[in-house]
Amino acid sequence: MQASRGITHRSVIYVVIPTLNEEKSIGEVINRCKKVLSDFEYEIIVIDGSEDNTRHIARELGATVLEEGVRGYGAAYLTGFAYVLDKNDDDSIIVMIDGDLTYAPEEIIQLITPILDGKAEMVLANRFTHMKPKAMSVRNRFGNWAISKVIGTLYGLNIQDSQTGLRAISAGCLREMFLEATGMPLATEMLVEAKKIRASIVELPASYSKRVGKSKIRPFHDGYGIIWATIRLVSELKPFVVYGGISLLFLIAGLIFGSYAFIGWYQWQFLGLSTWPRLGSALLSVMFLVTSTIVFVLGILLDTLLRSLRASTYRQRLPPHHQLTSYYDGIIQSDI
Repeated sequence: MQASRGITHRSVIYVVIPTLNEEKSIGEVINRCKKVLSDFEYEIIVIDGSEDNTRHIARELGATVLEEGVRGYGAAYLTGFAYVLDKNDDDSIIVMIDGDLTYAPEEIIQLITPILDGKAEMVLANRFTHMKPKAMSVRNRFGNWAISKVIGTLYGLNIQDSQTGLRAISAGCLREMFLEATGMPLATEMLVEAKKIRASIVELPASYSKRVGKSKIRPFHDGYGIIWATIRLVSELKPFVVYGGISLLFLIAGLIFGSYAFIGWYQWQFLGLSTWPRLGSALLSVMFLVTSTIVFVLGILLDTLLRSLRASTYRQRLPPHHQLTSYYDGIIQSDI
């Protein structure tokens, strides 16, 4: 998928804000968004699961409030995305931003500009370029850095902040994505889906401040979810990487047990030592080696099948008279 044409200044900007008990900050976030987008046609959408006055404050300030019964970062955004996509306006732009004042609404303009100019389909804000003191704990900062490095390596993405909560995406690009994560892994899922459809991604520097109110992040739970989602998505995009890695582990285990059994048998058979043949280790070695072979073959089959499906999908998207057809037609006509 190539960078889209300039979407035009008349494009509708939809600001989607997931909230959970953000009554202390949501008013300022909405007011600042309205001020920044005053020259655009826009709609501010608050996806709320709060028990405080967040939704009432948002409604009073003119925001569209959608109540979300399922707890989770991803669930809130999926509800907001569905609301926007139902409008069938693929020229619109969706901006994702938190309601706790960690991100500066004034930076929305720099995020949507590359999309308006047709230079990108997804734009991410890199929080680490201008992060305020104590805005993020050392543990969370390291976790974000590590996850971004892993995702960047596995998917070939030059992204420094894969888990950023401030991003913009064209509605047309979002429509082509298959998203289902109801928690924090949604941020990773969006990047992987963008990679699958070959969407152009731009990352820009942004500020990040200490949040107003109590943090909803669960480092270990969310970290585990993101890691598991990354592995699952890798198996979908590059199955041989996952299955090949598993096959290698079984192969190493098989060789270790096999070597142990062989040494015991050699000492018993040729050196006259009282070492038993170690049949248990030999059986384990055979089991691991057979499993390694099966997993390896499965990885090749899945990788081949996935490549075939991608090629089929690509061909289906081609216009009826593709240039290759014209090329071969020209050869045939010239031979005649």
